[in-house]
Amino acid sequence: MKLIRVTQIEKFNRFMREASAYDTEQSVIDGISGAFKGNEYTYIGTAFHKLCEGDYSNISKVDGGRAITIDDGYTVTMDVSQCKLAMEYSKSMPLAFHEKRLYEAINVNGQEVVITGCADVLNGLHIRDIKTKYSYICDEDYIDSFQWRMYLQLWEANVFTFDLFLFDGYKKDKHGLDVRGLPIVRHDPITCIRYNNMESDNLRTISEFIDWSKFRGVYDLLPDYDKNNKI
Repeated sequence: MKLIRVTQIEKFNRFMREASAYDTEQSVIDGISGAFKGNEYTYIGTAFHKLCEGDYSNISKVDGGRAITIDDGYTVTMDVSQCKLAMEYSKSMPLAFHEKRLYEAINVNGQEVVITGCADVLNGLHIRDIKTKYSYICDEDYIDSFQWRMYLQLWEANVFTFDLFLFDGYKKDKHGLDVRGLPIVRHDPITCIRYNNMESDNLRTISEFIDWSKFRGVYDLLPDYDKNNKI
């Protein structure tokens, strides 16, 4: 059985609905092949996630803030107020679980595949997802996403919320991985609710992804599911 990440299908979903100029077919292929290793946006997001999860390892004091080293080996520098915002988010849900992954075998037109997703925050049966943003936020981007629908199916939950944090004024060429001094604007939470026939919509999207990946010759690049060596 092939193992497919929810994030890979979400990239495909965004490409198909032309969500942005960055959501190209090549970006979907790169997400399958492993060619995409990350960039400044994802590194900053990982560092912010780390604080939101209450993980304070590999953090050192610097002038006006903290240097946060992530698993990729990159170091992101944030100021004290930015760090406090992330820490307050973590403390607001003291009983929540973080970074929990599930797997589900699904039969798609007679072919079994395994879908996997990792929830940022599980607060009871309320799933929350942390997103760091660097430009205009459009609610429809999240309401139309595959991610929340599949996560609700995986966890058999009813409520999913996107928590969006905008690094206002961020410019990659100017700031790089040092975001000290930038205000972080917390967008109003975007909450999505389970609905009738949601699983059918998910199955259709998964089927379309599989058909496309076979047509483009990248299906075989997906890893085989190994229950003894899960990601």
